[in-house]
Amino acid sequence: MATLSHDLAIEILRGLSVKDLLRFQCVSKLWCSSINDSYFIKLHLSDSLKTNTNHSLILRTCGYDFVSVNYDSPKTTQRLNHPLGEQKKLLKILGSCNGLLALIDDNNRIFLWNPSTRKSQVLPSTEIDFSSASTLYIGWFLKLPNHGNKTLLVLISGPRNSVSLNCRICV
Repeated sequence: MATLSHDLAIEILRGLSVKDLLRFQCVSKLWCSSINDSYFIKLHLSDSLKTNTNHSLILRTCGYDFVSVNYDSPKTTQRLNHPLGEQKKLLKILGSCNGLLALIDDNNRIFLWNPSTRKSQVLPSTEIDFSSASTLYIGWFLKLPNHGNKTLLVLISGPRNSVSLNCRICV
């Protein structure tokens, strides 16, 4: 039986969808660690951005659900399982970058969520007072070389003629 070199396997895996990659994690420990490696993830994202494929729009429905709408077939929607699962809590989308979404719940907890992998992370609580905020929240993701992803939270609050700006960097 012929074996596939690891380098060739990685090249093939780079061209697969995230959904397929999640399935192939169970092939072997080596494939699982390779697929979850930050360098591979960066390559996969870079390839996806170059090929300009897999464009979707994530929308929050009138209820508590999120749906994904594919640009190529807008009549087809897919219900997404968000980080709070079946809990009936309101989540708002703060912003997005490279497929990641920043969400905030009604307890002012902020989540980073990757709908493709279904993984999420709660950001450390912040001392910023959201109760005095106007309706504008901004979530911004910064990519710092050799430091992974960091999140800069910017909150604009107060009346329109006297705006207060608060910032916090979360790891």
